[in-house]
Amino acid sequence: MKLGILMIVKNESSCLERCLESVKDADAIFIADTGSEDNTIEIAKKYTDKIYNYEWNDHFADARNFVLEKAKTSDMDYFLSI
Repeated sequence: MKLGILMIVKNESSCLERCLESVKDADAIFIADTGSEDNTIEIAKKYTDKIYNYEWNDHFADARNFVLEKAKTSDMDYFLSI
């Protein structure tokens, strides 16, 4: 079984590395960045190359569905959205 982690982030440099450390053993990590202006993307790049820019529209479900659509092209069996 393969597990993919889905994350939606913006300016999370203060806690992102700790979060990604806790899920680094997943088979894949998919991140939708909604406009970070700090070093969030640089931190994320240490853990995955699956980082996508998403233009925030005030709808969390839209952002979640966006990153899920990106992840569905992989061969994951399960996804965990955090």
